[in-house]
Amino acid sequence: MHRIFLGLIITFVAFILLVFLINLPSLYLEQGLPLFPALLAAQAAAVGIALCLYGIYLVFVVAARNRRRLRQQTSKASNKPWMDNPQWARKRIRHSKAGKVILMWVFVANWWGAIWFFALDKGSELWTQSLPVALLCVVFVMIGVIMLLSVIRNSISWKRFGQSFLIIETLPGRPGQRFEGHIEIGFRPKPRSPIKLTLTGFVRHWTRRPSTEVGQHTHDTYDEAPFHEAHHSVKKSSLLEVDGRCQVPLSFELPNDGPSSGAIDDETEVIWKVVMTAKTIKGADYHSEFLIPVFSSKPVLN
Repeated sequence: MHRIFLGLIITFVAFILLVFLINLPSLYLEQGLPLFPALLAAQAAAVGIALCLYGIYLVFVVAARNRRRLRQQTSKASNKPWMDNPQWARKRIRHSKAGKVILMWVFVANWWGAIWFFALDKGSELWTQSLPVALLCVVFVMIGVIMLLSVIRNSISWKRFGQSFLIIETLPGRPGQRFEGHIEIGFRPKPRSPIKLTLTGFVRHWTRRPSTEVGQHTHDTYDEAPFHEAHHSVKKSSLLEVDGRCQVPLSFELPNDGPSSGAIDDETEVIWKVVMTAKTIKGADYHSEFLIPVFSSKPVLN
């Protein structure tokens, strides 16, 4: 009930902002609203609508999607459950920062757009404002600079590293056996800096718990309880170069009592993850994560 009430509030706010955005042209053309305040108001309304939609997504879609996904996994009887994941079935798992970088650029562009509109309309009057107002404007600009530097750094990383792929050679991984494969990367690692690989197995439990935020009574979150972790370093001499891409060999011994990937019940799932970190010749840090299939004929954790 609390979630429905919160969703209705967010939806109502989004509706009001949408109505305001639709009526802005008439306020500008017919009622004489100055151009730059109109553009600034449109910018703020668009950002507000986007945030409301994201709030609705978090309140309803994420929780429902996770619960539905886990429910389908527990109810589905399959002899080869790893084939239900398209990337696992193709033995090719992709990692890319493209989505993150695009969203960051959209947000930063909106932030600086608002600052630009305000500067054009009220910039000449800034020196006549009180000290708190001037400091607030400086803070907004500093936040914009920090976000711009962050999105530039992430864009350079995305451009430099591109997409990475984990190629699975043992499908699926079996407890008590070795999980084999290799990771394809589009850059050359630093010669004297080893590439670090980490295999982690953990149980993720989704819960609905009280929130500390004002006006939000419950929210879906999750806790992770690791049950296995292994580390491995790869030397530069072990790398192969094929068609301009480096191949990093991957081999981990899976524990004999390791549970299968996937759902245990409607709120709990087992996840196996491989993490790779490395340094490039220019010193930039590389980080990628891949969820891998581990399945056994034995029952999963209870």
